[in-house]
Amino acid sequence: MTQKKVPPPVMRRRVGSLLREYRERADLQPGVAAKRLGWHSTRQGRIERGIYRVSEDDIRNMLELYGIHGDEDAVRELATASNESEKAGWWGAYVGQISKALLDFIILESKSKKIRVQHPAIIPGLLQAPGYIREIFNSPLHPNNRDLSDMLSAIRMARQEVLHRPGNPVHLHALISESALLHRFPTSPGVMKEQLRKLADDAERPNITIQIVPVEAPAYAAANQAMTILDFRHPWPAVVSIDSSLGGNVLEHPAEVDDLGVVFDQIANLALPADQSRERINSHLEEKF
Repeated sequence: MTQKKVPPPVMRRRVGSLLREYRERADLQPGVAAKRLGWHSTRQGRIERGIYRVSEDDIRNMLELYGIHGDEDAVRELATASNESEKAGWWGAYVGQISKALLDFIILESKSKKIRVQHPAIIPGLLQAPGYIREIFNSPLHPNNRDLSDMLSAIRMARQEVLHRPGNPVHLHALISESALLHRFPTSPGVMKEQLRKLADDAERPNITIQIVPVEAPAYAAANQAMTILDFRHPWPAVVSIDSSLGGNVLEHPAEVDDLGVVFDQIANLALPADQSRERINSHLEEKF
């Protein structure tokens, strides 16, 4: 039986994609670029597909050829990402046990400096309380596999470390449908009380902005799929994930990212401001519990 090829690590693929973009901006064909850099066109292609690792010196030479001079921050970022193992983080323990899509998303999320997330139905994963997470993954909508549910729950909890990492916590801007605050779990009545308290506490954190999309907002505010927009430090362009519990679909084309950024802003304009959103969360907490 022919073995399925495993794609290169997501960050090495991003390195290759960015180097290809730089080459195309410089109006150089792959073969021409390879000849000027002193290597075979096959190597050029494999670098741009993320198959080969690339050293700092080679990246510096490529950027110089492409008209990008003296950008040592980009050189270091690209070289580090190209040579980093996809097991170089807490997620390493789950490599081979979870989908490649989920692994890629976790790694991208961990590298981000700002996250914008919009979910029309439930509390976004980064803001979910432990009990809420367990209820979601033990629901009938997920496979009847307790070990898998426990693993996915542990992963979702671990992802939240990006909000609390010392020195450079990610900034999170979350748009949450008010209907998500109304959910109940009949077999676990305390879950939503815990969840609302966590939301109220998180809304006070300086790196977290929560806006509630009220039930009186136009219906089209909830018509969009759940999405996460990830912004990164230089030189990485933003990406968008159309979310699912197993990783979702990542979009990288600048026009698609820009369009969905506009959609996010439009929904944010329909949502309550952050201070009123905190009041709405506390109101649900006080009235229902």
